[in-house]
Amino acid sequence: MSERTRSISLTLISLVVSICLALAGLEIYLRLTSEGKVKPYAGIGIIPEITDACFEQGFLVYYAGLKGSFISSYDPELGWDFEVASDRTRGDRATGPKSRETVRVIALGDSFTWGTEVEDHETYPFHLEKALTEVHRRPAEVLNMGVGGYGIDQAVLKYLRHGKPLRPDLVILGIFPHDYDRSRLTFFTYSKPLFQFDDASGTYTLGNVPVPPPDEMYETLARKYDGTVSYAFIAVRNRLLQLFHYVLSPSDPNGYYSSTDRLVEYLLSRLRDEQDKAQAGFFIVHIPQGDFFASEQMLSKGRKEEQTVRLKRIYEKLKIPCVDLFEEFPRRFPLRTIHEEFYARGPRGATGHFSPRGNAEVARIIAEHLEAGNLLRNSNDKTSVQAAR
Repeated sequence: MSERTRSISLTLISLVVSICLALAGLEIYLRLTSEGKVKPYAGIGIIPEITDACFEQGFLVYYAGLKGSFISSYDPELGWDFEVASDRTRGDRATGPKSRETVRVIALGDSFTWGTEVEDHETYPFHLEKALTEVHRRPAEVLNMGVGGYGIDQAVLKYLRHGKPLRPDLVILGIFPHDYDRSRLTFFTYSKPLFQFDDASGTYTLGNVPVPPPDEMYETLARKYDGTVSYAFIAVRNRLLQLFHYVLSPSDPNGYYSSTDRLVEYLLSRLRDEQDKAQAGFFIVHIPQGDFFASEQMLSKGRKEEQTVRLKRIYEKLKIPCVDLFEEFPRRFPLRTIHEEFYARGPRGATGHFSPRGNAEVARIIAEHLEAGNLLRNSNDKTSVQAAR
C-alpha cells in the first residue's frame, strides 16, 4: 500500500470514528436527559408529522403526572376543553338567555385569552366586560371561552359547538402567532381534530374525530414508540429532512406556509360568515410574545415573524377588523414598561402570558376600538351591525 493510500485510509477511518463518537455522545446525551424522547423531534415546525411526534412523546413523558387533568378536560370533539362539566366558560356565571338590553360577547382563543397565570377577575375578557358596561352604560357580558393550547382550528370548532348557540352579538378571537402552526397538527397538548383539504370536493373535512380518550391514547402511543430506534438517528434524520425542504424551497419549505395560509383563511372565513349570517360582529386581537418588546431590534424582529406577517395579510384580505398589539402597545407605552409590566415572568426571567396590568390594558384597547369602529351592538340593533361593516 502506498504512503498516499495509507494516509487517505487513515483519514477516512479517523472521520468515521469521529462521526461514530459524535453520534454515540449525542445518543448518550439524549437518553440521559429527562426529555430525551422529545428532543429528537423538537424544532421541526415545517413538517407537521414530526412536530406531532414531538408532542406525542411529550404526552408519554408527562402523562402520569397530568392524568387527572386530562381526564377532566378530555373532549372527544375538541381533544380537550376547560370547564367541560359546566358551561365551558371561565368564571362562576352560568350561561343562558340574556336580557334584551344586554350586549353579549364571546372571547375565543388560547391561554392568553383564558388568562393563564392570573385569577378570574384579572383576565382581559373580565376587564373588557367592565369596560364595555362603563362605555355603553348598559349591561354587557363577556364570556371567556379561551382554552390553553388551542390553535385557530379548535377555537373555531369550540365556537361552532358551544358558543354559537349562545347567540353572541360579537365574537372576539385572540390569536397568538403560534396558533397558526397549531392548526396544522393532530397532536399538541393532546390529540386533537384536524381540518384536512379534500382534493375531490375542493373543501376541508374534519378528521381525527372522535378523539380517543387519554388512557387509550397513552396505550397506542406507548406501543408506537416502544422500540430500540436510536435517538441520535431520529434527531439527525429529522434535521436532514428539515434542511432538505429549506434547500428545495427556501421561501416555503415543504409547501408549509402556502397550505397553512389556505387552512387559516378557510377557518377565519367560516367564523366570519357565521357571524355575518347571524348579523353579529367579528373582531381579532393579534397577541405578540412578550420578549419581542425587550428592545426596538426585537420588536422589529417580531413584526417580521413569518406567522405574524402571514396572519395579518389574511386578516386584511378577509376584511376582518383587528387590533394588532404589536402596534397598539408601543404607540401607547414605552417598550420597557410593556416588557416588564404587561407580561408575567417565568422562573428563568422569560416573559409568559399577560400580567394583571397587561390584561387590563388589552381590555381597554379593545373597548376603545370597538367603540371607535361602531362594532358593538346587541341583537336589537342588527341593522347597525351590518351598517358598521
